Amino acid sequence: MEVMKIMVKVEGLSDIMFDRFIDHSKDVRPPEQKLYLAEDNQLVLPAENLTSFLLSENPPGCAKWFEGKRGKEYIRMGMSHVFFNPSLIPFKENDNDIFFEDFNNCKFSVYYSAARTRQGNLSIKQEAKPRPLMKLPWSLEFQITLIKNTYIDSTKLYNWFVMGGMQIAIGTYRPRFGRFEVSEWKEI
Repeated sequence: MEVMKIMVKVEGLSDIMFDRFIDHSKDVRPPEQKLYLAEDNQLVLPAENLTSFLLSENPPGCAKWFEGKRGKEYIRMGMSHVFFNPSLIPFKENDNDIFFEDFNNCKFSVYYSAARTRQGNLSIKQEAKPRPLMKLPWSLEFQITLIKNTYIDSTKLYNWFVMGGMQIAIGTYRPRFGRFEVSEWKEI
């Protein structure tokens, strides 16, 4: 089995919005509970979110978005042959970890948005939800492990990250928020 490791750094091109899933209740949650926080309130992104960015079916990830009808084959192969380390990826600003303190500083704010949904001929405006927003600059550094396979190679992954960083993005309310560019891609 051939295994390749790829060191990746992505840098934000837009602010990023969060809406961490807690449960199915209708309770209104305070915005700080919608952030992904590790020990000492360090802001992180679960690696599972990058897996979704690449391989999700709904909303479509890179495989479905860019590979068309063959997307399901890429998704199936990617689920078993592509994974990320660490499992909680720290957000950084100027190579320093980002820590959440409160919404009273310049880095974090609360964004209120209400989606419109269509039900038949009616347009229904949903109740505004408070979501945490982190302003630029931000970056993520992580390692991809890629097991050799017939569908996905390093070039394919790189292209997905480059195109997906603009067209799909990460976080919530994307691609308006969470857009990024690949600043480092190094096979080791």
